[in-house]
Order: sequence, then C-alpha cells, then structure tokens
Amino acid sequence: MLIETPLYLTPQCVALGSKYFPIFWLATDPPILVEGGVSAVIPPALKQMKELNLIYPNTLVLLHEHNDHVLGVPPLMEKLPTLEAVGTHETAQLLSKEKVIEGYRQADRFFTRVLKEHGEGEETNWKDFPSVSTLEECPLPTGIHTLSTPGHSPGSCALFWEKEGILFVSDSMGYYSSQGKHFPLFFQNLELYLESIEKMAELSPSILVLGHLQCFKGEEVAMAFHRSREEALKLADRVKKAGEKAEEMVFHAIHQDELITFYLRDVIRECARLLVKRALDL
Repeated sequence: MLIETPLYLTPQCVALGSKYFPIFWLATDPPILVEGGVSAVIPPALKQMKELNLIYPNTLVLLHEHNDHVLGVPPLMEKLPTLEAVGTHETAQLLSKEKVIEGYRQADRFFTRVLKEHGEGEETNWKDFPSVSTLEECPLPTGIHTLSTPGHSPGSCALFWEKEGILFVSDSMGYYSSQGKHFPLFFQNLELYLESIEKMAELSPSILVLGHLQCFKGEEVAMAFHRSREEALKLADRVKKAGEKAEEMVFHAIHQDELITFYLRDVIRECARLLVKRALDL
C-alpha cells in the first residue's frame, strides 16, 4: 500500500510529512515519532500534526544513520525544544562528526529542491545538527521494542510496537518503489542483511512499514519478507555472473523510479559499487 500523508496506518499510528520520506507518529504513552526524514518534510508534518490534534512527542527514534532518514532532526528539534532524538550507538556516533554533517547538509539542499518541485516539502534553513542520544540512554515507552538489523548499515534497527503489531524497518529490507519494484540495499554486508530479514520476519507483524513509500498489511507482509530475501540473493547471483560489467548492470537495475528522481546519479553509482562489493564478499 502506498503511503500518502497524512495517513492513519491504524487509529494509533499516523504517517506524516511526505510519502517519499515519511515520519510516523505513534500514540504510545507518551507519544513518539519514528524516522527522521529530511528537513523539507518537517514543516508539512508539523502542520499535519496540528490539524489532526496530535500530541507533540518528546522522543524521536532514528532507525539508521543515512542522511535521508535523519535530516529532519534539526528543524524538528528547533520547533519542538523538548524533543530528544535517539538511535543506535553507531547512529549517534556518526551524527556527532562535523565532516559527516557537512556532507549531509549538502545532500539536504538537493532533497529540499526536489521535494519543493514535487509540492512535497518546504525550505527550513537549519543551522546546527543537535546531538543524538543512544537507545540505552533513553528508555522508550512500554510495549515498544527495538531490534538490531545490520546489513543495510551498521546503525540499522527496526522498531516493533507489539500492541498494534506494527514493525518499522526503515531500509533494512530494501526499497520498494511506487511502481512495485524492489531494490536490495545490502550496503554493509549481505549475510547480515539476510539474517536481519529473517529476524524481523520471526516477529510476525501484522503491518510492515518501510522507510519510503510503502507499507504492507496482512498476507502481503510474509510475501514482502520473502521477496526481499529472494531479490537480494538474485542480485548477488547476477553480480557474480556479470564479471567486469557487474557495476554497470547493478546501476541500471536500481537507477529507476524514485531512485532517479530523489537521489543524485553519483549517489546511485556509489550504491551500485557497494552492492557489487558486498555480493562478492559472500
């Protein structure tokens, strides 16, 4: 199911901001936000929260460290001064590095321009990137569990809201485009990526929420886990058979749909290089 915002995934969970980089409000006690998105989606997300009379949260849970999932942190914390951003140790550590943030700031300018062109975002002009706490330092509400899901990135984790049966996986099982195509994203390690998919599947969620565009419900959930695993193995097999043409093959395989629109060509080329390297590592 395509995530249009705002969208109630359940009466207790709302997708906000933009379908391309959504953030999620959960009616836990107290409420929390999940995913950081990019800065341009925060103004519409805050407007949607106000229109829906949602209680402002005090905690934002980041599910991994990549720029398109954390750049909403500065404008969110400017507008909600009591908000605390938390993530894995790896996420918190990476986001404390000035050189990393400078690169992320440049990426955010691109995201903002493209989202504005699509009528899905607004300029924020944030200044400083606030510090991010670790999950160990900030207890989450009762019934919320996090699960380490490396493979996509070292700092990846999933968040499971047991009562609602909702599992937020971010990019830990790849990218599903609006056209239903699936792109594996095992940038860190293929074996860990596959193990993480199995661990997440064992939770048997009733709703599966990805980091971009899509969520799955009911019978679609098991199918999505299976497809994510099979597509990763299939891509790895194609890489091994492609020889010197592997990087070009992978680039054309993933440089499609929203990965053309919302990401620079050079970024996707680097993604292709990493996927080839990790496939050959296995």
